Amino acid sequence: MESQLLINVIGTGAALCTITSFVPQIIKIIRERDASSVSLRMYGLTVSAFSLWTIYGVMLGAWPLVAANSVSLMLAATALVCKWRFRDGDPEE
Repeated sequence: MESQLLINVIGTGAALCTITSFVPQIIKIIRERDASSVSLRMYGLTVSAFSLWTIYGVMLGAWPLVAANSVSLMLAATALVCKWRFRDGDPEE
């Protein structure tokens, strides 16, 4: 029972780290309305990876994996959309 608890704590910690890692970048892009220094390839690959992890989790029926990767996918996709929108600075300027 203790090993299962440890596994869940480690998994939850990993999910929270992954999810929160995107928030500072998204906030910075939105505040500055500039994403020129953000890598389009990196976020494109990250969105692809989270999509595959989510599908993998669904296929396994591993719903914690699906939930964590779905949230991460949404955040990475938000950063990717911001990259396209603000790639050359604020489009309204």
